[in-house]
Parts: sequence; C-alpha cells; structure tokens
Amino acid sequence: MAFIFKNPNTSKWLAGFRDLTGKRCNRSTALPATEANRKKAQRIAEEFEAAANRMRTAQQVRRVISELHKSITGQDMAVVTMSTHLERWRKARQPTVSPATVTTYKQAGDAFIAFLGEKAENDIAMVTREDVENFRDELSKKKAPATANKLIKVLRMVFKDARDRSLIVDDPTEFVRPVKKGVSVKRRPFTVAEVQKLLEHCTGEWRSMVLIAFYTGQRLGDIARIRWDSFDLAKGTFHIETVKTGKKLSLPMHPDLQRELRELPRPISGDLYLHPETNAIVEAQEGRVGTLSNQFARILVDAGLRESASHQSKGKGRDSKRGESTLSFHSLRATAASMLHEAGVAPSAVMELIGHDSAAVHQGYVSVGGDALRQGIASLPSVIGGAK
Repeated sequence: MAFIFKNPNTSKWLAGFRDLTGKRCNRSTALPATEANRKKAQRIAEEFEAAANRMRTAQQVRRVISELHKSITGQDMAVVTMSTHLERWRKARQPTVSPATVTTYKQAGDAFIAFLGEKAENDIAMVTREDVENFRDELSKKKAPATANKLIKVLRMVFKDARDRSLIVDDPTEFVRPVKKGVSVKRRPFTVAEVQKLLEHCTGEWRSMVLIAFYTGQRLGDIARIRWDSFDLAKGTFHIETVKTGKKLSLPMHPDLQRELRELPRPISGDLYLHPETNAIVEAQEGRVGTLSNQFARILVDAGLRESASHQSKGKGRDSKRGESTLSFHSLRATAASMLHEAGVAPSAVMELIGHDSAAVHQGYVSVGGDALRQGIASLPSVIGGAK
C-alpha cells in the first residue's frame, strides 16, 4: 500500500510504493511536508502506485518504466520522438512497397508532423488519441473521406509498429473512427459514341493512352509507363507489368490499336517510353497520377462529357475537395470490362485482364484469357474510324 513520509534532507512529502517488479520506490510528491498537505500527498502516492501497477495511461507507464530503467542501469532511458520513429518506419518500409505507396507514406507522415508542431519532437508515447482525432477532423475539412481515411490508415501502421517495438503501451489510433463517407459517385462506362467524341478532343499522347485503356482496361499510371519494346506488333501482343499488383501480363491487341501504333513515329531504341511526356509527369509526382487525371478531366470538359462546374473546388488550394463526376479515366476500365463481358469472355479472364485480382507477383509474363480473350478483344467495336 502506498504511503507518505518525511525526510530531513527535503522539505517535501515523499511517497513510498511498490513498482511493477515489487521493488519499493520513493518519489517526491512536490508538496511541502505540512499537515495541511498530508491527505493530498497521500492521494499522489496512491496515484504513483496506480500508475506503476495498473498501467492506467501510456504516459504514466512510460514514466514508471523509465524510472525502473534508470534504477537498474543508472542511465536515462532513450526517448524516441514521434518524428524520429516515423522517419525510421518510412525508411524501413520503402524497399518493400511501390513508389506511389512511398509517396502516400510521406504525405501522411509530413501532414501529421506538421499538425503536431513542437509535440512531434516529444516522446512518441505522449501522442494521444485526441491528437489523432483532431488530425483526422482537420483532414476531413480539406480532403475527400477516402483520402483522409487512407492517411489515417498509414498512422495506424506507424503506431502498430511502435507498439510492436515497445515504444508505446497504448496505440492512440486504435479506437479512432474513420471519416464518414459521403454518397459515393458510381463510375459508369463510356458508350462507343462517347469514346469517339473523346478521341476527337485528344491531342498528343492522350490519343494512344485512351485507346490502350479502352481496349485493355489498364490503369492510367501503368499506361504512362509503357515502353516501345513492350509491343510485338507482328504477333499482336504487348507486355505490361502492373504497379499495383506486380503482375506481368501478356495481352492481345485490338486491330485498331495495332494500326494506331504502327502509324506513330517509332524511336530507334525500343526501351524508350511510348508516352514520354506523361511518364515524366508520373515520375515527377513520385508515382501519383493526380496531375494526369486533372488533364483528362479537362479533355472530358472540352468534349462536353463532363460539366466544368463539377471540377470546381470547395475551398482553395491543392488540399481542397473536388467535385466528382461519373466519368473519369478509370471509367475506361469499366468500359473494357463491360464490353468484354458482353462479348462472352469468361469473367475470370476479364478479371485478370482488368487487374481485379490478388496482388500475387508472377515470375514471368502470363498470357491472359487465351483464345477466348483474344477473340473477345478483336470483337470490340472500332472507335477510331475517321476520328484521327
């Protein structure tokens, strides 16, 4: 049981209690040793004992453990700050994830450190659930719910790692609820007429990018990274490695796509990018495709397929929320999937082509769908006609 006592070497009440190991500890209550302060000092002593034995809060436990460490080793326990742990965690994860994921980690970490301010240089155990909830609420004012929740998810990973390393006892993100999602806008497929109209307004590299997406359903970032030597125009196939899943696919090409590529000026070196300008944008953005998505949105507006008002921001700056539209570059993936289903291609083959499967990494290029998929792609409607 905790108790208080006086010592001739100090004018303060001292608290005596047992620590987690059963060892007796003495600690100053910081209260003058007067009868008027006796009851208050006793309550403080009981608080010390509660912190040591019941682990009431992470901060108290950290303090008790620190004192135990010093009593055993004679040295203060090293303090790991929030900013230090986050940076170490990010560097450890970097070799195992894609560049786009690294960028997301950096975005989440930088935003949280900026939000914490000076507190980021304190012991990581001092970060509270309230800190994380306030950060979440701040994000919800500037970003879409999905984006805000993605950044909070990164913090959950950071603090889980901290707990695994015994840097914290309680995870401040554990009971933080996600941002409530609003009414989601369902992306719809393009019609053939809409794709033809879209192509009329595509300039530069966007024309072939749209055609590749329409006929294969690949992602915007992956299409921006395609090199010339990925294509075998004689066989009518091309290879692509998806960043999101790491899969290496060998895909059949639609005749229109083959003709389009044959008419493009081919460089001497096959390892050059088919879309060097868009690839440079993706690399400059560390794997993100937001800038390209914005460019495509403007093409949709020019083609009369999207209202310009829907792209206006709610607020100012790059962090402001944007309006949503039922059509985007991602809709071309839905278009490819929908038309292939209608052409009778097996759902499993379509799923492999579009990439809606597991993230298992294949050692070699996998030929997707066989003859059925090749026939299905060949049966897709022509959209280039005289649009060029």
